[in-house]
Amino acid sequence: MASTSTSQILLTGATGYIGGTILTYLLNSSSPALKAATISCLVRGTDRAAKLTSAYGARVRPIVYKDLDDLEATTAAAAQHDLVINTTLGWHDGSVQALLRGLEQRKASTGRDVWMIQTSGTSNVGDRPISRAWVEPEGREFDDAKDDVYGYEKDREVRESPYAQRTVELGVVDTGLKLGVKTLVIMSPTIFGRGTGLFNQVSIQIPAYIRSLLRNGRAVVVGEGKGVWDHVHVEDLADLYVIIVRQMLEKGGEGVPTGKKGIIFSGNGRHSWLDVSQGVADACYEKGKLADRKVQSITLAEGTKALNLSMDGQESEHFVEMSFASNSRTVSSVGRKLGWNPTRGEEAWKRGFREDVEGVLEETR
Repeated sequence: MASTSTSQILLTGATGYIGGTILTYLLNSSSPALKAATISCLVRGTDRAAKLTSAYGARVRPIVYKDLDDLEATTAAAAQHDLVINTTLGWHDGSVQALLRGLEQRKASTGRDVWMIQTSGTSNVGDRPISRAWVEPEGREFDDAKDDVYGYEKDREVRESPYAQRTVELGVVDTGLKLGVKTLVIMSPTIFGRGTGLFNQVSIQIPAYIRSLLRNGRAVVVGEGKGVWDHVHVEDLADLYVIIVRQMLEKGGEGVPTGKKGIIFSGNGRHSWLDVSQGVADACYEKGKLADRKVQSITLAEGTKALNLSMDGQESEHFVEMSFASNSRTVSSVGRKLGWNPTRGEEAWKRGFREDVEGVLEETR
C-alpha cells in the first residue's frame, strides 16, 4: 500500500476491549505514516462517537451506523478506506463480508492494494478433550510459519463440524482471494490485562470465570482443567497490530503473509485452565469475595450454564469446550520475524487476575 497519498484506516470495535487498545496504540505510534493517516471508527450511537471526538479530536473520525447487521453502511464505510482492522465479533459473517465488498470497491476506484486484518481466536484450533469429539496428539503445537493452518481448519470444518468463528475466518480468506483483497488473520489466545481504550477495558475468558464465581459463590473449572492454552497481554497484542499496520503502510506489506498463508498467532505465555481457575479463586479470596481458595470441578454441561456465554447467540457446550477446556498450543513465529517483542510475561500474567477482578467489580459499582 506504500504510496505518497495519505492512507485511510477503518477500525471496527473501537469501543471494545481489543479495538479500543489498538486505537490508542495507533494514535500514540511515532510512525510518520500513522501520524499522517486518517483513522475512522465505525461505532454504534452518537454518544460513543462524541466521546471519541472529545478524547481524540481530529485524529479520529467516527462513522455512526446502526449495528453489525447494518451491512449497507458497513460496505459504504469500507469503500472509503485502504485498510480495515476488524475487531468486532469474530463469528458475525455478514459484517465481515460487507467489509470485504467495500474494500473491493475501494481497490476498483483507486487501483491500489487494499488490506483487511481480521481478529480471530485460537479456540479455532483447540481440541475437544472432554467430549472426545476431536482428539489431537499429546502436546501438539501449531506454528504459523511452518504449519498449514488454513488447510487444517478447512479439513476440520468438513471432518468434524462447523465452528462459527472458524467458519467466518475461513470465509475472510476465501472471499479476500476472490475479490482481490489482501487479508491477514490474527488468531489470539487468552487475552489478559487492562485495556487502554475509552470504553470496555476487560477481556472475555478470565472475566467469565470471575463473574461465574461472583454469581455462584464458588470457583469452578470445566473438567479437570488440564487443557493448555497460550496467553498474551492486550497491550503486547496491540503492539503486534501496529507493527503489521506499519509494514502495510510503509513497506507495502513486506514480510506480511496474506491469503491462505496469512493466519498468524500472538501467544506469549502458556497456562492450563486449572491455572486460570486457581488464579481467579486466589484473587477473589484476597478481595474478600470467596470464603476459601478451593476450585471445584464441574461437567461440561454445568460449565456451559455457569459461564453463561454463547457464540452466535446460542449457548453451546461445543463453544465452552473449545474456549474454556481445550488444548490450543501455538507458536507466534511470524510476528517475531516482523520485529514483535512482547514484554509482559509471567509477572504481568499473575497480576492480571487481580486487575480483572477489580475490572469486573467496577462494572457493578
